[in-house]
Amino acid sequence: MGEPRLEWTNMPESWGVFVLLFALILIVFGVFWMYRREIDTCPMPIKLLMAGLRLATLLFFIALLLRPSIFYQQVTEIKPTIDLLLDGSLSFGRGDLYRDEKRAGRLAEASGLDAVSIADGSVRRSDLVNRVLADKQLIQSIRDKGTLQVVNFSDGTKKIAVLPANLVSTEASSEQSAEDRPDPEAADVSSEDGGLIQEAVPDLVPEGLGTDLWQALRESIDNANRLSAIVLISDGQHNGSEDPIEIASRAQSLGIPIYVIGVGDPNPPRNVSVNEVFVRSKAYPDEPFEVEAILQVNSSGDRGGMPGQLAVDLVQQRFNERTGQMEDRQIIQSKQVDVPEKGGRIRVDFDHTLSEPGRYTYTVQVENLDNETQTDDNALASSELEVVDEQVKVLLISGLPSFDYQHVQRLLQRDQTIALSCWLQSMDESRPQEGNLPISRLPKTIEELGQYNIVMMMDPNPQEFDAEWIETLKTFIKNKAGGVLYMAGPQFSSEFVTLNRLNGIREILPVRFGDSESIATNQALATATASRPGKMLLVNHNMDHPVLSFHADPAATQRTWSQMPGIYWSFPALTAKPTARVLMEHGDQVNAQGNQPLMVAGRYGAGTVLYMGFQGSWRWRPLGLQAQFFDRFWIQVSRFLVENRSLQGSRRGFVDSDQTEYELGQRVLLVGRVLDNQFRPSTEPTIEAIVQDADGRSQTLEMQLLPQQEGRYEGTFVAQRTGKFEATIDLGIPDSDEKLIDPISFRVVAPSAESSSFWLNEKLLKDIAETSGGEYIELDRVSELPSALPRLVTRAEFNSPPEPIWDVNQYLRFSFFLLPVLLLTCEWALRKWYKLL
Repeated sequence: MGEPRLEWTNMPESWGVFVLLFALILIVFGVFWMYRREIDTCPMPIKLLMAGLRLATLLFFIALLLRPSIFYQQVTEIKPTIDLLLDGSLSFGRGDLYRDEKRAGRLAEASGLDAVSIADGSVRRSDLVNRVLADKQLIQSIRDKGTLQVVNFSDGTKKIAVLPANLVSTEASSEQSAEDRPDPEAADVSSEDGGLIQEAVPDLVPEGLGTDLWQALRESIDNANRLSAIVLISDGQHNGSEDPIEIASRAQSLGIPIYVIGVGDPNPPRNVSVNEVFVRSKAYPDEPFEVEAILQVNSSGDRGGMPGQLAVDLVQQRFNERTGQMEDRQIIQSKQVDVPEKGGRIRVDFDHTLSEPGRYTYTVQVENLDNETQTDDNALASSELEVVDEQVKVLLISGLPSFDYQHVQRLLQRDQTIALSCWLQSMDESRPQEGNLPISRLPKTIEELGQYNIVMMMDPNPQEFDAEWIETLKTFIKNKAGGVLYMAGPQFSSEFVTLNRLNGIREILPVRFGDSESIATNQALATATASRPGKMLLVNHNMDHPVLSFHADPAATQRTWSQMPGIYWSFPALTAKPTARVLMEHGDQVNAQGNQPLMVAGRYGAGTVLYMGFQGSWRWRPLGLQAQFFDRFWIQVSRFLVENRSLQGSRRGFVDSDQTEYELGQRVLLVGRVLDNQFRPSTEPTIEAIVQDADGRSQTLEMQLLPQQEGRYEGTFVAQRTGKFEATIDLGIPDSDEKLIDPISFRVVAPSAESSSFWLNEKLLKDIAETSGGEYIELDRVSELPSALPRLVTRAEFNSPPEPIWDVNQYLRFSFFLLPVLLLTCEWALRKWYKLL
């Protein structure tokens, strides 16, 4: 209700006040002058008494004219807002190796945690902050100074809680009974924050992908509502694009000090670790593969004895089927890698080949640094690699015995992992066809064609093919997940892709062609310029494609391809289809759609199709040792084409990811192709994919059927844990070897911005505090924060409408108007007693 106050509502203002005073003086003078002139029979004291009674009556009526009123006044203290900014980036999910034992002891005292666990890095930064902020007395002391808004920030910001200010200070509150204390929800809190009101600071969960101090401070200042101070808890490893000192200067101009609490060890760790080791899950004998490792080097930035290079070893172990254990540990490769001056992430790749089938694991180990703070992370093992000895069945069809056909036929026939059947259309019928799996006629039915994994067509003669064979080929790719290579040639390709009965080949191939007239015109132009080699342009972002890649380093692959001889003839494809991947373009042939595509990879149904619009790969044989890169290219083509089909030809689909490596927080896209038990595209609206990490934890992902694309499914999820993962599709067939589709592998790594620099950047944090007019406080001295915060309280008065004093209650009204009657009656009685007029 407030305290009662008296107000004269008709009190004159300005010059009217002087008029009132003058009138009062005249009245007082007049009354006493009149009574002094009364007859002498009345004693002087009685005269003065009657004058006083008369004067009191007159003053009462004057007061009545001034309208005395009662109003009630309520005074409220409005406390300001204090923003508490908590660094929720991934760096707060790690512990610190405190080399200062005293500091670890002070942190233990402040948090109530074990000093040894803090010093050895077992306690995460977020755990320290959560324990410190769980101190009720600390938070209550801060709330004495204002409403506490808790904001979690990393590469963005999110308000997570509002703790209303204490309406009565903690000291005063302790002297009040529970009934007399104000309701904390009566504090000044905006309506939109009503759902965030809490009595304690929520636990900090470190999951942000960056630390943008500038953005967090700017949003706090821009959204300020009676903001008196900002409390920033961070390690200071700012990786945003703007300078936080600039926003601190702005805060100082607005009178908003920033109090910074630093978390972490300010001494940069001296450590090298192997964070990731990745190897494919399957390889074939004598097939090159890569073992890829990610090293993390942390240094102080001034070298400090850090070597310029580090020795990295690749260790191989083989699974012993008899003992059931990995044995025969041996170092098979070693490398010297350059160390960046300020540390950071280093990628190391090893190329390796195995001829013996079996199961293998690979460990990457790096030498220890001098005075390294942690050495138990200097080695890491990969997942298992299986070298399979099953043969890939290839059907090689060619219209003429071109040089490309002859060299590829010899290469594939001598490869022990490939069973080759050849159909050279120009071969004399009396002579047997070549290959280690010879045939006497061209396979025409799906049963005959389905025995193969790959069909390679090198400038085939269209006379032997009809519409039915093309439909069989489409079924082979679409439903049997077969792989097809079409290599164009100058003899038959123009006719093959334009004949009406064979127009199904256009549907299969991942490129588009013009009409027969434009093809003939372009062919004539190509023949006219065939005397000089044309440029092969590799598409940079596809340099790591399994067909093109010769080295782990894309730049090295580019250098190798740049040494290849050019091409003398190409087929005039217009452009690649939208879903295809262009691997190579013609640098000298440009059409309205851009450079002419030379090599394009695509999918058709469940299978893989590779288009090569040129001949002359045999000219690559002189490059490398013993036709090294020619052989490597064609073996990689074979592996790529069989990638989406099991060696038995019974596979029910495939699953793939759009990348092999993701950063934490990125969205992972899985695509799949699924056939039903009749090898027709599945029409189920959803299927389930299973994603499993290296520890065996799995999650189920629902993949949706794509509109108007039977059998094709997509699903996405956000990468929330680092490590190696496998994804497969559950076909829902219990107790069957085909219950799951063959898995694919990918890995999730920590964002480089958060993993390369994570120690406490005291200099930046101190500069922010000093520039803003605040103070830098270490986490173990956080108890000093409440007294450092400014006390800015605004007093607000709320007055009720004035009410005339005689209207307060009926008794007061009666008494109020009875008073002048009593005064005049007493004065009249005295006059009569002393016989006055």
